Amino acid sequence: MKRISTLFCSALICTVVSVMGAPFASAQTAEESEEIQDKHEKEKQVDVIYNSNIQEGDQYIRISLGALAPLSFGNPFTDGKMHVGGMGTLGYHRFLTPTIAVGGDVSFASCSTIGSNVFNVVPIVGTVTFQPHLGNFEFPLTLGLGFAWETYSGKTYWPGLVVKPQVGVHYRITSSWSLGGEFSYMWMPQFNKLYDSTKENKHGHFFDLDLAARYYF
Repeated sequence: MKRISTLFCSALICTVVSVMGAPFASAQTAEESEEIQDKHEKEKQVDVIYNSNIQEGDQYIRISLGALAPLSFGNPFTDGKMHVGGMGTLGYHRFLTPTIAVGGDVSFASCSTIGSNVFNVVPIVGTVTFQPHLGNFEFPLTLGLGFAWETYSGKTYWPGLVVKPQVGVHYRITSSWSLGGEFSYMWMPQFNKLYDSTKENKHGHFFDLDLAARYYF
């Protein structure tokens, strides 16, 4: 009888412990699952910043298309001798550091005159770019120096000097592509007295507003 009482008490204690421990175990399991889920959610919420990947040796190809406004020939929007034209550019650049790149651009621009003539110019410039960034936004500051092939009314001027400072704002869409706008000033003097002392030197001043895309690789 004593043995039966002992077995009964042991069974009763085990039952009580299992019943009381089950909710605690369930609560502990639920808490662990919630912690794991919160951890996964935080990992998914990490912002992607593509620009931070730029390193020495990275390269990009630049493509731009925009409007070219001639400023030294009167007001191009009203009574100017030369109207607003267009300009397209293709360039290759390579980063020497995460913020400084060197390269070159080749452009083609064309503007018509009030006399229905056409001024064509092909600037070829070497560039140095300083490019700070904030998140996915890039702010390229570029200075270009080179030469241009210029034609107007059947006459050709080569080589023409080109000085081209430029500022821009780009947004890095993916790790390989960015899209933005760029604003340039282009000074193109013609030193005619070097070829003919009876002629005057001329100075072309232009503003260029572009929509530009870059492919990084």
